[in-house]
Amino acid sequence: MDIYERIKKDHDDAREVMKTLKETTARAEKTRTELFTKFKLDMWAHHKVEEAVFYSYLRDDTKMSEDSYEALNEHHVANGLLEELDTFPVTSEEWGVKFGALSELIEHHMDEEEEDFFPKARKILSKEQADLIGDRFDARKKVVLAAIMPIDEDEVKAA
Repeated sequence: MDIYERIKKDHDDAREVMKTLKETTARAEKTRTELFTKFKLDMWAHHKVEEAVFYSYLRDDTKMSEDSYEALNEHHVANGLLEELDTFPVTSEEWGVKFGALSELIEHHMDEEEEDFFPKARKILSKEQADLIGDRFDARKKVVLAAIMPIDEDEVKAA
């Protein structure tokens, strides 16, 4: 997959998880906790790798620098909200409201990236470059996810 297909796949996965989470109620504590944990880790990994392998390359191009910096800022705001959400009980009304705001921000970012950012980037990156960046995205995201995944407490206790 080239970088555009790879990022679009992550976006589609995120949309699905956000939709599912928004449909849960405060009584679905276990489901919310599990889904949000997976979502949070995936978003952090996606953002860091996207910034490192995609935005960093385009940021230096004068045609893409403003768009790249805007996208970086949107990641920063989303990551802040992810961290803030982590401090609230998933059963609280405030958690649901904040998750709704986060979802709107992420949805806006993904739409803008797919509709505006990608077409501009396609004018700069060759097919070969987009393929290479897509491969690097996959490889690095696997490493980042493995690094930030919480350690299984039972596994540690058994050791």
